Amino acid sequence: MIKFSSLWTTFVLLAPYVTFGIGSGVAATSLYTNPNDLPTKEYDFIVVGAGTAGNVIAARLSEDPTKSVLVIEAGVDDTNVLPIHVPFLAFNLYGSEVDWNYTTVPQKELNNRTIPVPRGFTLGGSSSISKSRLSELVDPLLIHSFVPGKDLMIWTRESRDLWDHYAEVTGDSGWSWDALEKYWNKISTYVSPTSNSSPLAVPPSDDPTLSNGNGPLLVTLPNFPGELDEKVIDASKLLQQENGADSRFKFTADMNTGDSLGFGYNQELTGHGERYSSATGYLHPALNSNRPNLDVLIQTRATRLLQGTNDTSDIPHFNQVEVAQSAGGLRFKFSARNEIILSSGAIGTPQLLLLSGVGPKKELEGLGIDIVADRPAVGKNLRDHPLLVTIYEVNSTKTFDDVNRSPALQQQLLEQWQNNRTGLFANTVNSVLGFLRLPDDQLEGIQDSASGPNAPHLELLFTDGFLPILGSQPATGNYITTVNVVVAPKSVGSLTLESTNGDTFTQPLIDYNIYGDSFDIQAMLQAVNDSETFFSTAPWTEDNFIISLAGRNSTSIGATEEEKIAFLKDNTVTIFHPVGTASMGSKDEDVTDARLRVRGLKGVRIVDASVFPSIPEGHPLAPIYTLAERAADLIKEDNGMSL
Repeated sequence: MIKFSSLWTTFVLLAPYVTFGIGSGVAATSLYTNPNDLPTKEYDFIVVGAGTAGNVIAARLSEDPTKSVLVIEAGVDDTNVLPIHVPFLAFNLYGSEVDWNYTTVPQKELNNRTIPVPRGFTLGGSSSISKSRLSELVDPLLIHSFVPGKDLMIWTRESRDLWDHYAEVTGDSGWSWDALEKYWNKISTYVSPTSNSSPLAVPPSDDPTLSNGNGPLLVTLPNFPGELDEKVIDASKLLQQENGADSRFKFTADMNTGDSLGFGYNQELTGHGERYSSATGYLHPALNSNRPNLDVLIQTRATRLLQGTNDTSDIPHFNQVEVAQSAGGLRFKFSARNEIILSSGAIGTPQLLLLSGVGPKKELEGLGIDIVADRPAVGKNLRDHPLLVTIYEVNSTKTFDDVNRSPALQQQLLEQWQNNRTGLFANTVNSVLGFLRLPDDQLEGIQDSASGPNAPHLELLFTDGFLPILGSQPATGNYITTVNVVVAPKSVGSLTLESTNGDTFTQPLIDYNIYGDSFDIQAMLQAVNDSETFFSTAPWTEDNFIISLAGRNSTSIGATEEEKIAFLKDNTVTIFHPVGTASMGSKDEDVTDARLRVRGLKGVRIVDASVFPSIPEGHPLAPIYTLAERAADLIKEDNGMSL
């Protein structure tokens, strides 16, 4: 059993006594917990899932006062849940009441280990919760009292190559980098860090305000200076000097300009020292504006999509959503005059389609589900980013490890954050990162898994303390954590239903097939080797900063390639970025078309990460918001609404 430091326990105890204002003031008549209380059973649009994309859709469609919108969310209200909003708590334990608590099936290439699949079970979805891996369940008292954070809120728009690839795959130039610029301007606004001036010391041409606009999400650079920041930047610049302009370790001031390669500071959704989710940025402001045409039903799961009884169309037309609040509870039905928009993510959306009879014919027949539309690709093409942490003991007293061990210091830092949103807790646990391509010789004779020359294969993230991912934090010592990620993997998995009597209260079978393609193992080995190269430079070797890997007498995970591969298989998880299970494209076999409409159906559109035909080579948060903003315009266009 992993033992958690006093940091997390302290916040569990403090949270009930902390007042917090984000999301407050929601009109009581708009947020419902009982299906019977809704004022009507028929809406123009029904959005299934109040997550990253769903809240954007709901907010944008309800801008038209003549159209009514219902949002159905399985999870709970995020209002006044302190840990959702404190940036420093972003990388924390999962398994709380705001997590779906999914796990994978045993992963063959991970020695048959199962790994967690945290997904948001709250308003804001996975833009409200974080991702961390723990091998065992925690104290039950913690499970129901604490909340994780999401994706460290890292804001990467990805490369020009990725979006141009999506445009090519879909046959729609509207998905290209150049065409999407107006949406980036519509989504985010850059604000200065609350208590950190050093990240702004960049040339005017690299000012991050240039890659943001005037939107509801507040993007910033790290709010609080960390010990690792300058070391990472200096090491990057030193390696660039040694290897020339084409260095794989080059320094990049702004990774959101189309070339996402290089090392530098994060842009993150922690403007003014608070974490911004789609709930805080989109949904709550819409509800607070007292829009009578927007209703939100929480603590309620969509169980199936249904066809209208009077429909005479040759194409199956789904215009009803069946919902329930418990596995054996009453079923309720809500109708959509215009469209049902599925925004339940790469896990929830394909599961709902399969339960509704939309998916591979043979699979559904085997489960006794009536076939509505034979769509073989539903639930296929599941991808995620493999992740491996390496933790080093260091000669330092400046890491946040001592914060984890001191309830008094935690109390002080929390009060500082409450008072003015400054200090350590205004920051996520990661401020600097790097994106790299594989060396050219590793790509000879094979198809490149990345979308183009400006897109990375690998990511390294640096954290100024011990992240309890592989084990519990030691009682003494100071540590740094490196997160090694394969962001352009080749392995492909799938999602299927578990049983003939399943519903959305039954977990689906999630198989990431991690390391199913040996390319990914070699890529992760390169990431580990790149970490070791990075740490061999002067900023890290001076004063013997790095002592050894935690619990070892070496700075390497293995002396031979075989030993390293064994370590990978024993310790790899994922960074929890599932995508692709209802991918869009121009071919008949693709689940959705370029306008995100489900092929072979009427009345259903998908707007979430399941439609990405390939996995974004970075953090998918910004791409999902971008997808959702353009999708809102597509829906408006197709329904004769003004943009």
